[in-house]
Amino acid sequence: MNHQRLLALQAVGALLLLVVAVQLVRLQLYGEVPALAASRNAPQAAVSGEFVRSIPVEPLRGLITDRRGAILAYNVATFSLALVPGDLPTDPAERLVAIRSIERIGLVPRSVIEETLAQPLAEIDPLAPLTLREGFDREEAIALRAALADVPAARVRTAPRRVYGGGDLLAHMIGYVGPITAEQAEAYLDAGYRLDALVGRAGVELSYESELRGEDGERLVIADPVGRELRSLGADPAHGGVDLVLSIDSELQRAATAALARGIEQGIDYAVNVENRDRDELARSGAAVLLDVRSGELLALATYPSYDVGAFAWHNRGEDIAALLNDPTRPLVHRAYMEAPAPGSIFKPFVGAAALQEGVATPTTQIFSSGTLEIQSIYDPEVVYTFRDWAPHGLLDFYTGLTRSSDVYYYYLAGGYDQDGEVFEGLGVERVAAYARAFGFGAPTGLDLPGESSGLVPDEAWKEEVIGEPWVLGDSYNMGIGQGFLEVTPLQMAVATAALANGGDLLVPRVASAMRTLDGMAPIERQVAGVVPVDARHLEVVREALRRAADAGGTAWRGEPLDVEIGGKTGTAEFGRTNAEGLLASHGWYIGFAPYDDPEVAIVVYLEYGVGATHAGPVAKEILTAYFNIDISPEDEWYGTPAATVGRAQP
Repeated sequence: MNHQRLLALQAVGALLLLVVAVQLVRLQLYGEVPALAASRNAPQAAVSGEFVRSIPVEPLRGLITDRRGAILAYNVATFSLALVPGDLPTDPAERLVAIRSIERIGLVPRSVIEETLAQPLAEIDPLAPLTLREGFDREEAIALRAALADVPAARVRTAPRRVYGGGDLLAHMIGYVGPITAEQAEAYLDAGYRLDALVGRAGVELSYESELRGEDGERLVIADPVGRELRSLGADPAHGGVDLVLSIDSELQRAATAALARGIEQGIDYAVNVENRDRDELARSGAAVLLDVRSGELLALATYPSYDVGAFAWHNRGEDIAALLNDPTRPLVHRAYMEAPAPGSIFKPFVGAAALQEGVATPTTQIFSSGTLEIQSIYDPEVVYTFRDWAPHGLLDFYTGLTRSSDVYYYYLAGGYDQDGEVFEGLGVERVAAYARAFGFGAPTGLDLPGESSGLVPDEAWKEEVIGEPWVLGDSYNMGIGQGFLEVTPLQMAVATAALANGGDLLVPRVASAMRTLDGMAPIERQVAGVVPVDARHLEVVREALRRAADAGGTAWRGEPLDVEIGGKTGTAEFGRTNAEGLLASHGWYIGFAPYDDPEVAIVVYLEYGVGATHAGPVAKEILTAYFNIDISPEDEWYGTPAATVGRAQP
């Protein structure tokens, strides 16, 4: 062995001896150092009574912005008073002294302290700090930390807290963060969370929790027996979460919300003044959806009523939240995707597409509407059922049947007709249901927000199981015009309308468009849930019928903005209780896509009360006007006859 190799071996041996010596000293002084070990929160007792403790470092949560970069959720540094149950003395007398000191110095009622200690989380992880008070400024926090220095279990902590902008415009979409509940504890522990972490509880804060959250860091410190930090052993920095960019345009959202509110009031006035309903019993609610038919991005997702997301901010607990939970108008429910009312005639385009595909109808199929359709009972020929149209339309082909929204035409397409030697084979309930599901009805759309409703597409088996009765022809007739047991969400209707417009792609809608990291922007990819089983030539026929419906003379003309050609359809769905005249209340609906020749967006408007053509249509027009950035003069008549056209609108 040469001399150089001998020197190298001696150096390695000396280094190993040094490492062993250092470890022996550390074990003698502090016990086993748990740095980066699985049991980081378990304090290690030292011979001197001191402990090695892992102090978590909370990461900065990612920002949330709209598509234009407006900040909707950000972080501020806050100071809080917390209690660590596991650090309270075990001796009852000493424990009582510590609690009374926290009560007196921290100005925390004894009842709050006892309630905090009774939380299930205190048993699951006794070393997780439980917040008693928040909202101190820096000077108050310094003074409080000094005053509580000798009180076991009391901690004055610094942590980032969430602040929300946008008020009630985007509350459901942004969501909020909150403490981990006892029911969630096991799942979050398995995911590596601390039990005192704040996590997403609603909106994208919940849907994109792991991305927004980031990764915890930690500090290893030497602490005395009452938990006070004596000196640092080192730190592993936290890594902040990614920023989330929403697809929502705040200005379009604002325009949609304002237009929706006006439409709701118009519908309420109609229900009161025309239908003689009690204004105090009517719910002011509705929704509007503006969806990019090419990408599935939601540009506006409005609901009414809404709530101020600031009610769930860290500094605003208790009474405001209780008021929201007990509000009879249910502002926490987003009407666009959490509720599923009957769609009425806006369902007809999808029945029409199915009829064309199945050969039940062609563009030239003619059906006569006298204003009623009479059907003899199959059980008793003396009993005749009358199914009404909203008006006598005369002889109709496919285009005029949809343009005029004839109920009789769609009774034929959905249920058929077999009376007095005249036979017309309709689709039947099973085919109507199958195509409805193919267009996305009856199942969640896959929206990246929690709480989405599935809606309901009924069929024979469903009625037998749930209602306990067989399916009859009248059920098929009602389903064909979007009534009966059928239930859809406005968002489902937007996705289905987009499929008509884009050639058949059933898009997965989303409110998040990209994630921004230090490496740049990472767009969220377009997702297609499926392709509707309708040939392109049949979809084109339906689109052309919708174009005619939105022109002067069609039922949907009030939704067409100035000098932008669109496809549109209205719906007025009966529901609820009858009035003094025996008339049911009605939902007002409007669907459309624009521009007609090169579709960019699909729009859906839903009003709990009102008429589709009269009240929902103008809301759609106002939202599309904002989207296409069309200037409207005060002289333009908004709810009356078609206004004069102006120059070509620019997107």
